[in-house]
Amino acid sequence: MNRYYIYLVLLNMLANVVIFVPKILIEYRYKGAVMGILIAIPIGIVLNYFYTKTITRFPEQGLPEITADSKHRWLKILHFGGIQIIWFSAGLITLIGFIDILSRFVNPEMPKLSLLAIYLAAIFLIIQLPTDRVMYFLEIVLFLNLPLIGFIIFKAFTNEFLNWDSILEVGTHIFERPSLKSIAAATYCFSGYTNLIIFNRVIKGKLKIWNFIVIFFIGLLNLFTTFLIPIGFHGSDGAQQYLYPWISTADSLRLTYNPIERVIFLFLMFYMSITLMSVAVYWHVAFELLKGTFKEKVSVKKNWLVLAFFAGCSIAGVIFLNALLLDKLTVYWMIFRLGFEIILVGSFFFWARRRAA
Repeated sequence: MNRYYIYLVLLNMLANVVIFVPKILIEYRYKGAVMGILIAIPIGIVLNYFYTKTITRFPEQGLPEITADSKHRWLKILHFGGIQIIWFSAGLITLIGFIDILSRFVNPEMPKLSLLAIYLAAIFLIIQLPTDRVMYFLEIVLFLNLPLIGFIIFKAFTNEFLNWDSILEVGTHIFERPSLKSIAAATYCFSGYTNLIIFNRVIKGKLKIWNFIVIFFIGLLNLFTTFLIPIGFHGSDGAQQYLYPWISTADSLRLTYNPIERVIFLFLMFYMSITLMSVAVYWHVAFELLKGTFKEKVSVKKNWLVLAFFAGCSIAGVIFLNALLLDKLTVYWMIFRLGFEIILVGSFFFWARRRAA
């Protein structure tokens, strides 16, 4: 197995447990969310397979290196520009959402912009590092957090207050026709593979079938855990009442005789670093693609202008987007992202075949 590929997909799955995906799936629990998940899993695996098999034909090269000799410069700029917008916005909505969570549950008295400034300082340091260094950071974060997050999920499944009847009630709606919103939200959990656009630089050799089998089972566990655990704790009707279902679920858990009894504090502490790395990975991809758009080397001045743009958009988002508005925008963003992702995978696959021929 290639652990770097697994890291990228797993990071995206973990980051979306907290913020948007569970809220959307729980909203459609009686309207095809279960079938939406079952449809989304093969879609996610197929997109993973075709994209990774295509990009690993160019070992240790990111998209800027792969398209360096492309004669259609305007097409390259247009393609890069579209990807940059999607990747930057992916990091932005994750960042804004988590700043709102920190403001609500960790330090309500601290201004959101102060929390944002702390996060941006760390993110800007990471995204300017070489791609292999960013991957090493990600490996350390996952190594430290995964066992503890796994333990919390285990405690949730074995908790005496988990109501399996509520979970089974939602399961009876398995044959309801799914909405595009639930499918788009569920497929987003598999979208970490798209970061190979840049992180293919650290992938050596082709990916074997075992990688996709592992992603299939992790994705299955991740989606149904994300969706069903809050329903089991709060009821099939009660789970919809929460803005952040998994935060409320973590607050329902207790670790008796532990130095920190309330799980919510541990949960948020772990997810601070997970979210930080998720945003950093997306913005590193956008940042590297932006540098790859231009023939000449990006100057220090241009570098600072890009970081200023990132900071300005983040500040505007925190000021003008509340949690409810962000949720509504994110639903439509996910639908657009799914369509864009399918076009990206398809176009890159056929372009690579033509180039090979």
